[in-house]
Parts: sequence; C-alpha cells; structure tokens
Amino acid sequence: MSDKPLIVHVLYRLDTGGMERIVVSLINATGDRYRHAVIALTGFGVLRGEIDNTATACLSLEKKPGKDWPCYWRLWRALRELKPDLVQTYNIGTLDLAPVVKLAGVRRLVHAEHGRDATDPKGENPKYLRLRRWMAPLIDRYVAVAPDLQRWLTDRARIRRSKVVYIANGIDVAAFNVTRVASAPRPQLGDFAPPGTVLVGHVARLDKVKDQAGLISAFKLLREATGHPDCRLIIAGEGPQRKELERQIAELDLVDTVRPLGNRGDVAELLAECDVFALSSIAEGMPLTVLEAMAARLPVVATDVGSVALVVEDGVTGTLVPAGNPHAMAAALSAYVADESLRRQHGDAGCARVAAQFSLSAMVTAYATLYDELLGRGARIAPLRTMSGLTKRKEN
Repeated sequence: MSDKPLIVHVLYRLDTGGMERIVVSLINATGDRYRHAVIALTGFGVLRGEIDNTATACLSLEKKPGKDWPCYWRLWRALRELKPDLVQTYNIGTLDLAPVVKLAGVRRLVHAEHGRDATDPKGENPKYLRLRRWMAPLIDRYVAVAPDLQRWLTDRARIRRSKVVYIANGIDVAAFNVTRVASAPRPQLGDFAPPGTVLVGHVARLDKVKDQAGLISAFKLLREATGHPDCRLIIAGEGPQRKELERQIAELDLVDTVRPLGNRGDVAELLAECDVFALSSIAEGMPLTVLEAMAARLPVVATDVGSVALVVEDGVTGTLVPAGNPHAMAAALSAYVADESLRRQHGDAGCARVAAQFSLSAMVTAYATLYDELLGRGARIAPLRTMSGLTKRKEN
C-alpha cells in the first residue's frame, strides 16, 4: 500500500471544460505526491484520455436525470472501497454529496467553486444559497477560483471567511508560445482564413452561459461595418448549443465566414493563427481560455463579468465590454481589426501579465499547500513535477 494520500475528485461529468482541465492538470502535476481518483456522476468525455497516470481510478456512477437516489448509494459504496484521505467536489452539481462523503468516513472535504451557469449567473438562486449554507458545516475548505466568487461565498452565501481560500486558475504559458508569421498561410484552417484576413478566435463550451449567439451577432455587425469585409470567426468547442448556433450562422448568411470547429486538440496552434480573441460569456469565474489567448499574445475583447477584469486589463491587454451587448462587442473588435500595431501591443502586454500572475506552477503549488495543510503533512512537501505537456487537450 502506498503511503501517498489518496485524493478523490468528484465531478458532475469529466468532459470538455475549463474546470475539468484544472482537475486533469492537478492530477498530472501531483501524481508523485498524491494518489488520485476521479468519480464522475454522469460519465466521461475526451478529457479522460488526458490523465497521464493510467493507474488512476476513474469511476462513473451513471447518474440518471433528476434526483437519482441510488446514485448516492453508489457513491457511498465507491468511497468506502477507495478509502480516500481527502475528497474534492466541484460546483453546485456535486455540493449536495457532502453528507454522503462524510457518512462514508472521509475526514477531509474540499469544495471548489469555478463559476455559475446561465440559469443563475449572479448566484442569487435562493435554493442554491440555502444548500450552500446547509452544507457548510461538513466542508473543511471552499476554493474560489476568482476574487468575486470568494466575496460572494462569504458575503452572499454567508460561508465563514476562514473556510474560503482563493486559488487563481493558471496555465503553462510556454505551451501557447507558438510562433506564426502574420503573412503566412494558416495550416490549421486552410483556405477558410487566407493571409490578409483578420481572424477572430473563440474557444469555449457551446453553452448559453457563454453566449456564442451574441458573439455571432456581433460578428455580423462587424462584417457589415465599412472597411471590415475580410474578417473570419472560428468557434472551437462543443456543447448543447451546437445546432442552434449552426442555424443562426446559416440564417445570418455567415456560413463562409464563421466556422464551428468542434472539440480540438490543437488549441495552442489554433490560437497562434488568430489575430484577436473574443469572450462573450454572461457569467464567468476565471476563464482559462482567456489566459491561454493572452499567453498566445492575442488581444482580448471580453465581457466584463466575474473576475475577467482581474485578467484582462482594459486598454492595456484588451477591451472589456458589457455582457449581452453585440454592438459594443462589434465596436471593440473593429478597433483591433483596423489596427495591427494595437493588436501586437496589447497581445504582448497580455502575455507578460499571464506569465507573471497566472502560471500553472503557482496554481498547483497552492492546491498542494492546501491539501497538505488539511492532511497534516506540511513538512513533507516535495518538488512538483514538471509542468510541460500538461495543457495539451481537447477544448471546452
């Protein structure tokens, strides 16, 4: 039996998404300090194959829609068999599992908040707020990935401040340092975006909370503006809104200039072929795709939601616009489309900002420090594994 503590990560589903990539990064980076297992309530997607350690246990509870009471029993039984030293749950979809975790004999429980969904973008749902307060006595620490989530947990959900820790999302900046000559062809996209066109990139799960419909409307406005006919938009990611977005693209006569790419394993290379990045979400925590775009030296036009303003410095690394306002998004994109030097200036500033404040190594070290504190093994901290190669993945 290994003397390394076992950490079990419990997610609604291990599929494409920024939060899920954080889990994969933690497992891959700390495999020589902890053992890890993943329990997904509703199964696995492409990210399952990106966990380096093939011996890591990955279990699906095959939860049915709604309240699937037998699923609680299956979780209890799995935890009793695994005997973890610490369990970490993620977002509202797993919060109500805290009593099951404790009944299974697990002593340490961490709950991470990575953001909110389209049905509750401001975190005001009374039922969810009550649930958070009811579960609080069972949870040892809450992790907030953004300062606004930290404030919301303490001020609105009334979680004791000493229980809430802020750990910023981080990325391997070097993995997105892909060089491309601006006048050269784009090998990932072929004839879709020939040299001379300005390419807008967007990478996210196709979900209402990401508001790709608003981005497409903004792009239509941008194309109609005088002097900007040679723009293209790529949307990398998959999700429940795919068919609706394809219908919108066709209705707006944008089939030749907007391309949904689905899930991609070459996001770093795709970003290197873009000229500007757009984020259109109506709610966010701290989006990894924005960090990745900045690491790729792209200026970012983003909605001013969540803690996006902590990452994107308005007028320095990009431009912030109100959520749900396609006209404002189009105007901000237009400024970058028209000015290559502005794109380069803000892109360079963004890369420097991410490297200084949002590194993957800093994020992983913060999680390891938290785990070791709760496990009473602070004096046993060992050097982290190398970060290289941890961010290659298919996109959310």
